[in-house]
Amino acid sequence: MNLSQTSSRFGALVGAVATSAVLLFAAPQAHANAGRFYTVELAQPAVSSKAVVRGVVFQCEGTSCRAPLASSAPRNVCASVAKEFGEVTSFKAGDRVLEADDIANCNAKKKVVLAKD
Repeated sequence: MNLSQTSSRFGALVGAVATSAVLLFAAPQAHANAGRFYTVELAQPAVSSKAVVRGVVFQCEGTSCRAPLASSAPRNVCASVAKEFGEVTSFKAGDRVLEADDIANCNAKKKVVLAKD
């Protein structure tokens, strides 16, 4: 085996190690963040801890809800969340935070919970 064959094999080995490192460390991080595209704060604690809204599962704990990316516009998702869980006080879609006017529009369609006697 000559020097060029050895360096070629070493280069292939380094490439394989680099690819493995990316798959081992970067892919799980992308998957972990997939459930956190939408971040919602509610005025009242959610009655149910889980609901499908616009095709994605929102998981709620107290007044905080999170979900992965849906194929709908953020305003539509916000309105659907308000219908499902009640009044929304803040709504974040990725890096975008909805303004007060947008949240007011979401809440115009909120769920009305009647007191049970």
